Amino acid sequence: MPSLCVEPLNGGHRVTRMIPARLHAITFISALFALCLSVSAQAQTTREIAALQEAMTAVRSGNWDTALEKGNLAGPIGRDIIEWHRLRAGKGRFDDVTAFLDRRADWPGLPYLRRRSEGTVPYRARPDDVIAFFDERAPQTGAGMIVLAAAHETRGDKAAAEPLIIRAWTEFDLTTGDETYLMERYRSLLKPHHEARLDRLLWTGREKAAERMLPRVSKGWQALARARIALRENKAGVDALIEAVPEELRNHPGLAFERFQWRAQKGRNEAAIELALERPGTVEALGKPGRWANWRRVFARWAMRQGDGDTAYRLAAAHGLESGSAYADLEWLSGYLALRYLDDPQLALGHFRQFRIAVSSPISLGRAGYWEGRAHEALGDAENAAMAYAFGAEHQTSFYGLLAAERAGLPMDPALTGTTVYPPWSSAAFVSSSVLEAAQLLQKAGERSLAERFLVHLAESLSPVELGQLADYALSLEEPHIALMIAKQAARMQVVIPHAYFPVVDFGLEDLPVPEELALAIARRESEFDPAVRSGAGAVGLMQVMPRTARAVADALDVSFSTNKLQSDPVYNARIGVHYLAELVDIFGDNMVLVSAAYNAGPSRPIRWIDEQGDPRDASVDAVDWIEHIQFRETRNYVMRVMESLPIYRARLSGETAPIQLSRELVVE
Repeated sequence: MPSLCVEPLNGGHRVTRMIPARLHAITFISALFALCLSVSAQAQTTREIAALQEAMTAVRSGNWDTALEKGNLAGPIGRDIIEWHRLRAGKGRFDDVTAFLDRRADWPGLPYLRRRSEGTVPYRARPDDVIAFFDERAPQTGAGMIVLAAAHETRGDKAAAEPLIIRAWTEFDLTTGDETYLMERYRSLLKPHHEARLDRLLWTGREKAAERMLPRVSKGWQALARARIALRENKAGVDALIEAVPEELRNHPGLAFERFQWRAQKGRNEAAIELALERPGTVEALGKPGRWANWRRVFARWAMRQGDGDTAYRLAAAHGLESGSAYADLEWLSGYLALRYLDDPQLALGHFRQFRIAVSSPISLGRAGYWEGRAHEALGDAENAAMAYAFGAEHQTSFYGLLAAERAGLPMDPALTGTTVYPPWSSAAFVSSSVLEAAQLLQKAGERSLAERFLVHLAESLSPVELGQLADYALSLEEPHIALMIAKQAARMQVVIPHAYFPVVDFGLEDLPVPEELALAIARRESEFDPAVRSGAGAVGLMQVMPRTARAVADALDVSFSTNKLQSDPVYNARIGVHYLAELVDIFGDNMVLVSAAYNAGPSRPIRWIDEQGDPRDASVDAVDWIEHIQFRETRNYVMRVMESLPIYRARLSGETAPIQLSRELVVE
């Protein structure tokens, strides 16, 4: 982990500088806290910190007796941190849960804690206590449904109990013991609902539980279930099993989905698409439209890249969804296909309007405004196009928001320089919060990721000014990563805090071989300025460099390669990362679309995409379309996030805005 110090930047906000230190990457710099103003209602002593460290070690080993013993020495907050872990592990009693919820009602992760704790509610608990517990939040598990039903039965309210029993049977996972209990006690009540339970188990991939249901359903449903399971598990003889399904069930949406998914997973794209297009975009025809949604996106974009806009549109538009992120994605994609492939801007506009209604983040709202503007332009409606672009331009922290502002001829928002000053964080009401006190204690104990979780949760309940103050608090601790996470939570609440959303970090290098804004944009996207992060693919550190790539760059720089330093020394990691970036600039020139795509997906892929889709630097190629046709969703998103960051980081570094020229940056050579 780096040692950190600060220096002023343009109007008072600070730059985080990274200087090598002999500290492990995941260990927070406890000394910083000794220098920070205390935000605790009571001092957190060295003894309490040490006790919490020992308690957390016991938690990770599952030794709850030791964890509780050490937690009791960590002060009231430390003790409840351990209790929070214990209850979330489902280890507490019902009265422990209710007492904790009364005591720490504003702590993070309570929905999960309540869900895990529902199984601790004893069947013989006082009915009034059980009903009161579930009055605050409806049961989230089958066990919770059963104990709530039992409480109503004890009070003689059969009308309230029976619907809960039916929901437990048809909507929730159950242990074999709970299944047996329900069948023994409510056999006749549940008999009409066996097929519904079996169907849900099959949709959710609970094959073993589904197989236990087979003796309880008709032979036709048994055949249907066996065919669905065989397709899901890629067993031999699926054709015969499908043939064994009776005619009246042959068109069941669950069977259709498993056949569709089987083809998709085999790489039989055309056959999968054919089956999908056979079914209307309704819940009745699709069963669970959300289960089809991701494959629809994949195949619609695949067909689009093949130049088959009609098939792509039909796949995307017949999604059968009414809300949610997949609904928003498919509505936008349908609009894009209607506009760019079907040449039907009126049809496109309807989809873009639905997309706008469904989203709330700056990234998506900027996208909505830009593409509504493009559709209005195609209709020759300059007035409404200008209004749509102006709406998109309200979200200039996003790729499409910047493009919308450019189309509208609007200037960059001066707030993006990050010079907005908030009241001192030490004056904020949240300084007395036990959530903040827990975060501080966790940081001191070296539990950095948990501290981050508590701080980001705290952000969920704050006003716009308080969000800025909390971000300032994180920056005062030299934690740009946590500040960025707070700012991202604020953005989800439609509050933008530019100096934390785009934090400036000094990489500690005398000379950067690439523009500083590019290095910052890449680091922001790669690691979110967390020097300790390691990806599932093995990329490490601030710039998320793969060790194999890092070794090659180190050899080219004639510096010794160290896997340990790559992970633990952010300056070393940054040096390797920015020089790799410089190598990509040598290959792709100053076109940051290609450079960022290469950093994310490897340099061979943009070269291949140029062969397939044309060169975005060529005037005959629409660069925005080129980006939208990138094969990988992650890389499409990555390129947009880097490109939106470049002009904003220039404003952050200079303290001044400049005319928005993002469209030109997309095609620069």
